[in-house]
Formats: sequence, structure tokens, C-alpha cells
Amino acid sequence: MSTDLGAQAGFAGLADLDVVTPADASAESWANGLGVTRVLAKRLAWRLSIAELRGRMPFSAFPGIDRVLIPLSAPTVALAVDGVERRVTRERGIRFRGEARVVATADRGGVSVVNLMVKRGLAEPAYRIELHRGPVRVDPAATLTVLLAGAATVDDLPLPPGSALLQSPRERRIVCEAALIARFDLTPSGDETHT
Repeated sequence: MSTDLGAQAGFAGLADLDVVTPADASAESWANGLGVTRVLAKRLAWRLSIAELRGRMPFSAFPGIDRVLIPLSAPTVALAVDGVERRVTRERGIRFRGEARVVATADRGGVSVVNLMVKRGLAEPAYRIELHRGPVRVDPAATLTVLLAGAATVDDLPLPPGSALLQSPRERRIVCEAALIARFDLTPSGDETHT
């Protein structure tokens, strides 16, 4: 199946959901055929997925795309970005250009990562990762909120790690004892309010 950001085939069932878990998304092949990803949500300007890494894997090239990658099922992932080795942590993530030559090295048993891809020129991605305890208000202005680690519920629905809350006009609260949560804000390019 194509991983083109504009492709809509097979995605209609998820288009109207505002809470998506990894189990809601079907697996599809990477553009280079070397890996598998599960698309949680996509719009014209962006796509959010959970990618599976096993062993040493070169990433697909996506010219014109800005990417954010955050480890999900492990605390760190090793990436070589244009030949520079980096240890990417769940608390910080990494942003890189889709044109970069990227090779991931992960445990052969498999590591899941949150993978956000944003079309350059249409939107500008910003993100922050925070540890929360107790009720967490989900800002209606946040484009995406992703549970990275911990146990949580929203509207009494259990959220497994990798679950995404999409932008919604209604205010919601995530209830957790302790959870690591990523918030993504995607500002349309040309909007003077973004920095």
C-alpha cells in the first residue's frame, strides 16, 4: 500500500475519529518496502503513524517533508542522520528533514516509534514532551496529543501507548497517574503567529 501523504484510500474509517489507538490502524509498507507503519491520522499537510523498527533499517527519502520521530516502545533509538550518530530519547524526540539519509538501529525484537511527517510549505511542526500526573487538560488548539508511556484514560476510554487525540472543539481531560505525553502544534505556513 502507498504511504503517499495525499493518499486517502482505506482511511475513510479513521477520518472522523478524534481518538485513535494503534489497534485502530492497519499496517502498511514503508515507501522503500523495508518496514511497516500504522497510520493513525493524516490530513493534507501531515501524517501521524507508528513505525516498527527492527535491526538496521534505512529510512525512505521524503523530499519536501519535515519529520519528527519519538521512541515509543523503548526509551532510546539510535539514528544516523546524514552520517551523524544520535541517541534519540523518548523525552526529547528528534526533528529532521525528509531529504536526510537516515539509518535506524534497533533491537531485532522490534521498537515502535511515533513518526510525524509534515509537508514543508504547508505547515510548520512544533512539539513538546512532558511528564504529567493527575488530570491533564487537552488543549483544543493542539493539533495532536500522543500518549508515549504510562496508563491513561480519556472519556473513560483506556489509552494504550501510541494513542492519539486529534484536534477537537470539545475540551477533554486525560486522566493518568503518570504519563509521558507529546503535544504537536502544526501551524499553517505563512501564519505570522508561528516562530
